[in-house]
Amino acid sequence: MTRDQIGVLLAILTHVGPHGHREWSLDGQESLLAMLDNPRLSIESGCWSMAYDDGAPVGYALVEPELNIGRVILGIASLFSSDSVYRALLLDGIERAKSVADGERFEAQVAVRDAEPDVIARTLVAAGFRVVRTALKMRVDASDVQLRRGAIAPEFRIRNAVMGDEAEAVAVTELHNTCFTGSWGFSPNTVEEIVGRTSADHEQNGFAPIIVMEDEANGGLCAYNWITLNGEDGRVEMVGVHPELRGKRLGWAMFNAGIDRLMANDAQTLSLDVDAENPPARKIYESAGYRTYSEVKYYGLEIES
Repeated sequence: MTRDQIGVLLAILTHVGPHGHREWSLDGQESLLAMLDNPRLSIESGCWSMAYDDGAPVGYALVEPELNIGRVILGIASLFSSDSVYRALLLDGIERAKSVADGERFEAQVAVRDAEPDVIARTLVAAGFRVVRTALKMRVDASDVQLRRGAIAPEFRIRNAVMGDEAEAVAVTELHNTCFTGSWGFSPNTVEEIVGRTSADHEQNGFAPIIVMEDEANGGLCAYNWITLNGEDGRVEMVGVHPELRGKRLGWAMFNAGIDRLMANDAQTLSLDVDAENPPARKIYESAGYRTYSEVKYYGLEIES
């Protein structure tokens, strides 16, 4: 796929509707291009391919390598509920993933939402894939969100992350990876990835997408909240607290700061994803008013490349 085909991709994404693990930006080509300003999604990286039927585009396959955790995520979608089309897209994705893996063994994973056609799960099972994890998509109307307010120690200060500063970008990336290393499905990010994604978010929405908490007594960053806004839907992408500082209600303070920022920028709904096997996080979000509206099952298959 080339950049000239972004309109075709947008049309397919719009027609297919919600699918896979991502929330695609459908407000226009510029908005979608901003989302693709990400090394793992870049059109120029060769991670996309398009399926055609009689010369007309009917679907896509997306390969997202995360070889640092031994995984490659495959995204597939089609305009038609056809076994043959989905099978062709899946096989194309697997072959390109093998090429990227360059001889390494990896697990191919495909995320499937509960509202997607049964043919997708059927195609995956026939190819040997099995469910390895379930994630929950949760949301709440902004007018109904319930936040817990409380004071934090005076040495902790909440502010915007300055991602244009090299040292700050490194510190945010290190904190991000420290908070989630060991969590299921988490692939450590590079500074380049986070700066690229957040600069695109900042340009699109006009506000800093990462809010951090600084420990003024000891120096350094101790918590953060990464938020995005897509139309009227505000998303909490990641909330992290340094492992050594958990249990001090810093997570709630960061969560609140992100929600406040989204609501100040006219978010009407608030959404997030959470691992179904993370009851503590689910309890926090449910207490804030979030409710599950969709399940995403991850199908996995070990691949010898």
